[in-house]
Amino acid sequence: MNYQFDKNNQLILKRADLKTAEIDIGGRDIIIGFNEPAFKISSEDSENGLDSKLNARLVTYFLPAVEVALKQKIKPRLILLSGLNVTLRWNAKTEREKKIMTINNHLKFDFLKVFFEKFYPEIFSSVECMVAQDPIKISEDKLFEIWRLIERQHPDEIFEIKLQLARFRKPKLFNDKNLSVEAKEYLDSNNQDLQNSFKYAISHSMALGDVNFESGFVHNPIGYLSIGGNQEIVFNSIRTYVFDLLKFKGEDFLGQKIIFKNNLKLVLENPEKAPPPYNGFYRKNGDRLFLDEVTFENSRDLTFYDEHKKLKLDMEFMYQNFVSKEEYLGFWQEYKDTYFELKEKYRKEFVFEEDF
Repeated sequence: MNYQFDKNNQLILKRADLKTAEIDIGGRDIIIGFNEPAFKISSEDSENGLDSKLNARLVTYFLPAVEVALKQKIKPRLILLSGLNVTLRWNAKTEREKKIMTINNHLKFDFLKVFFEKFYPEIFSSVECMVAQDPIKISEDKLFEIWRLIERQHPDEIFEIKLQLARFRKPKLFNDKNLSVEAKEYLDSNNQDLQNSFKYAISHSMALGDVNFESGFVHNPIGYLSIGGNQEIVFNSIRTYVFDLLKFKGEDFLGQKIIFKNNLKLVLENPEKAPPPYNGFYRKNGDRLFLDEVTFENSRDLTFYDEHKKLKLDMEFMYQNFVSKEEYLGFWQEYKDTYFELKEKYRKEFVFEEDF
């Protein structure tokens, strides 16, 4: 079946429909972005918190690129894009956290690159790992000014986006249909974390190739298709407003040369709405918080996901459409030594002595 992108260049599909969907990206390259989430606080380690380690579910977020690429006349480039610089700007509270996030990011990059080289060496013209640079070429004040300008132009639409961003920050406060007094006060406050989420949303346009500055991407002249999960609907909406505003405002507003790309955006809805694999799924047991995934550190077997309803569908998506369970288990086991060797190498490079 042929699917068309809407007026904002966005297409929202159920992930199950991807196999039969005919999607023409018109010679564009594919970008899939991910980040390192803020540390989670657990009563067990309230001082250091929990980082998001490489988990076995990670690769499932990137596999839709294979299905899209197979349908194209021209092999696209696959860009695995990290928002590490943005994460270090707003999510890292200490130098320790910055080092751990950076090491984790390097490990995820290597794992993904090795995976695609092993299983899909001929599907893409190249597979490139990149850390987005353009978002940190704009001051935080300027990012917030862009938010305010769009908010004035589109108050109703931006209120809905603002509500979603606030819900990402404080889900318990916004779990009712009717907003409580406390929720309304939070929305109207100058809370720094909330304002950072506005800036983070704006920065998606600079990270995902809509608004580009010099020395960023080696650009595809046509542009890009970004692929993401449920949460990207919110960020794709703000990308459209940023693109329209800066196209109109011109380069004087940002004080630097801008390269605009009117990109396509594909969202694949996951019926279980599990957290993105790069963030990891966290579970509480009493007051204690766990990263409830299969990692090399916890040595869980992949069969763990068979009993985890929220996460099982991600793994089944891979097993049924891309790489079999047996093939992936073999790869996961083979990569284990590489993982710990690289981790130790990066720890030495970052002069990071403590364990994590």
